[in-house]
Amino acid sequence: MKNLVKTAAGLGLAALMLTAACATSSGVSPEETAERRARLAAVSLLPDCTDAETVTGSLTGHIPDCRLGGAKGLLLTLKSDPLDQEMLGPSGFLTVSVMDRQGRPIGDFSEVIHGLYIYPQVLDVNGDRRADIIIPRSTNAVNRGYALWIQQDDGDFAHAGQVTGAEIAWTAGGMIAAVSRTGASDWEAAYYRVTNAGLHELALVSAKGSQPPRRGGRCEILRLAPDLEPGRFCATR
Repeated sequence: MKNLVKTAAGLGLAALMLTAACATSSGVSPEETAERRARLAAVSLLPDCTDAETVTGSLTGHIPDCRLGGAKGLLLTLKSDPLDQEMLGPSGFLTVSVMDRQGRPIGDFSEVIHGLYIYPQVLDVNGDRRADIIIPRSTNAVNRGYALWIQQDDGDFAHAGQVTGAEIAWTAGGMIAAVSRTGASDWEAAYYRVTNAGLHELALVSAKGSQPPRRGGRCEILRLAPDLEPGRFCATR
């Protein structure tokens, strides 16, 4: 497995060193050009996070520094701090750094993690054809918490909010559907949409049964956004 990570890192090195060689552009000082190339070279030495995950497993006490793929035109890197052992369980920090493919830093953001680390997902959540980042925050509970970061026009990411659930569909017909277990046979399902880089609740419903509720099935509306029909979420009869 370690050889797999080394091989992947070598392939990444070749690709990013080619990018580094092309990083010089008019109007950029030699010093800045050298700094950009150094940044690209450093990132190129990191393994891809998918390869790192094959070594550590998806639930781990430490995510090694790695490149998070899937964001077109951007280079994303992960860094995790050592976990602190607290009364309620382990906790730590996970940091995402964003850089363009010319070696220019765009931004950094971090999340506090409760429980062991789980690798983030890169996914277009709001349908704008840009990659967004989903970071598992509370991993030691049945209903896990996830921080959602939405990519902006400049390539940086804005925090949209947090989604909690035992089962989450991030692209459910243009909505996010988060189902939480509230009892042995009790469930709540929250439906969201991302607009203007913010997470907005459309509906919250409750249901009973051995299986999680499905949209349009038998359930009770607890909250409903204005101008929405209840039948979109719960059966009307």
